[in-house]
Amino acid sequence: MAAVTRLDPNAKPKVLWRGFLLYVLALPLLPASFLALMDGNPLQAIARGAGFVLAMTAATLIRKGIRLDNEARKRRLRRRASTIQYRMIGAALVSVGMFLVSWLGVSNQYGLLESILWALAVLLGCYLYYDFDPARKDPEIAAIGITTEELIELLDEAEGRLQSIESSSRRISNIEFKDRLRRIVKEARVILDTIESDPVDARRARKFLKVYLDGAQQVAEGYAKTHLQGEQHALEDNFRRVLTTIETVIAEQQVKLRENNLSDLDVTIEVLQMQIEKEGVT
Repeated sequence: MAAVTRLDPNAKPKVLWRGFLLYVLALPLLPASFLALMDGNPLQAIARGAGFVLAMTAATLIRKGIRLDNEARKRRLRRRASTIQYRMIGAALVSVGMFLVSWLGVSNQYGLLESILWALAVLLGCYLYYDFDPARKDPEIAAIGITTEELIELLDEAEGRLQSIESSSRRISNIEFKDRLRRIVKEARVILDTIESDPVDARRARKFLKVYLDGAQQVAEGYAKTHLQGEQHALEDNFRRVLTTIETVIAEQQVKLRENNLSDLDVTIEVLQMQIEKEGVT
C-alpha cells in the first residue's frame, strides 16, 4: 500500500518567486502612462497603460501555470496541470503588450517590423525562461470528466475536512470515539492517496469525497460541541451508529477503487446522508 503524505496544517506555503519579475518590470509603465498623458500624448498613454495591464495579467497567468505544475509534481499527478495553457497565454499577452509599447508608446517610435521583432523576442524569452505548459502523451484527466486543476482542488478540500475531523476528535473525551475517528481519518487519507496515484476514478469518487467527508465532519463537529452537556446516552448511541456506517462506507469505497468500479456506491452514500439526518448528531 502506498504511503500517505499528510499535509501539515501549520506549514506555511512556499513563496513562488518565479514570474514575480514580470510585475517589477511592468511597474514603470504605470507612471510613464500618466507622464505621457500630462505631456499631451494620449495615444502613448493608452499604449503604455495597455502594456502595463497586459504585463500584469501575463505575470498572474504565468505564475498560476507554474504553481499548478508544481502542485501536480508534488502530488505525483502524471498529466498536465491544467487544460488551460496559462503560461502560453501569459507569454502571448506580455508579447502583445511589448508590441503596443514599442510601436505606439515611446517617443522615438519603432517601426511596425521592429515592434513585431521586439514582441517575438519577448515571446521567445518567456518560453526559454518560464517554459510553456507541457503537452503530455498521457491521456488528459479532462477526458474522464475532471481536470488536474479540479483534482488538486478536490484533494485540498478533502484534506481540510480531515484536519477538521482531527480537531474535533481532540475535543472528545470518549476513547472509543477518538480511536474510531482516528481510523476513519487514516483510511480516508489512504483513499486520497489512491486517487492521487491513479485518478481514473476521480470524477466518480468526487461525490463520495464531498458527501462522505462532509458528513463525517458534520457529525464529528456536532458531537464534539454537544457531548459535554451532561450525560447523553442517546447521543452516544446515535454517534456510534453513524460512525459504524461511515466505516462501512469507507471500506466499500476502498474495494470499489481497487476494482475500478464505483457504479453502485451512490446508494450507500444516500443511505449515509439519510442516517446522518435521522440520528440528529449534527
